[in-house]
Amino acid sequence: MKQHRIAFVSSHPSIRRFRRDASFIYRCENLALALSSLGHHVKLLHITALLFQTDFDTVVFQRPADTWLFNYVIKRLRRKNATLIGDVDDLIFDPHFAQFRPSVRNQLSNQEKTRDKFVMHASALSKMDKLTVSTAELAQRYRNIHPECQCEVIPNAGHRSWLAIPPAEKSFERNISYFSGTRTHDSDFSIVAPILEKLLDRHPDLKIRIIGPLSAELNHPRVIRIPKVPFSQYPQLVRESHINIAPLEDTPFNQCKSALKALEGGMMNVPTIASRVGDYASMNVHGIMLASSPEEWEAKLEFALHPDNHTLLSSGLRDRIISFSNIDDLANRFIRFTSD
Repeated sequence: MKQHRIAFVSSHPSIRRFRRDASFIYRCENLALALSSLGHHVKLLHITALLFQTDFDTVVFQRPADTWLFNYVIKRLRRKNATLIGDVDDLIFDPHFAQFRPSVRNQLSNQEKTRDKFVMHASALSKMDKLTVSTAELAQRYRNIHPECQCEVIPNAGHRSWLAIPPAEKSFERNISYFSGTRTHDSDFSIVAPILEKLLDRHPDLKIRIIGPLSAELNHPRVIRIPKVPFSQYPQLVRESHINIAPLEDTPFNQCKSALKALEGGMMNVPTIASRVGDYASMNVHGIMLASSPEEWEAKLEFALHPDNHTLLSSGLRDRIISFSNIDDLANRFIRFTSD
């Protein structure tokens, strides 16, 4: 196999913190680990590094934006005959859907400014040779605008580094964990908040863990708030979960989301209950349960809390998740697509 020189490039505002960005970790770092294991030469860079480094066969711009720096570096790369790949994992290229971005819906961002950012993303992506996306829905929405585009779905997968961490064999305690990630999920969490209150009253040993920023109130002495942690500490919090939940509003933005929370939980043998939205809707893996109504959420959570049911859901879940989405297989798909 030919050894490729590949750069994954972030346009994050912070040169020092771009490696901490969750999208970059899963869309770039995770794939880079798998590609390196295949013998390819891979670098993870901030876009400013391309002012000095251009000797690559393939350069992947993760969530690129059309700026003077972006245009300058792609001109330099084209002189070196590099293949330029755009990568997106959210619906950020169609300004008509700016109103559905969670930061806008949760009144944390201005809709007009968000629309302008979407225009910059769309312009940058149109200058790429090819495009990779995280879900089939994202691919279809992009092809609706650019039917001529060479676009490949490279789904998210469980992080390769987690394979070195033994999955949970039994739960540390009965808890339901919600990983918010960012401050934009109040509307999502509101789907399950009333049900969680019922369950806390019904099960005196149950705890609810909210990890990461969340403004939504859930006032109960057995609600535990845990600040967002570095990614290196994150897998242990997932591993200590009894049940993982991923509620999502049914919006155009969320319909393009990957089933990342279920993948993360599954890597640690932790069952997940998720909204029937985005890639979760097509995730036919034993140990992942879907809900569309408050009644379904309550029934599925009660089912998973039963010890016998929980054992059936969690036992061997990591193996099923890896069979569903394996980062090493995706690395080979990436090489085939970028090399054609």
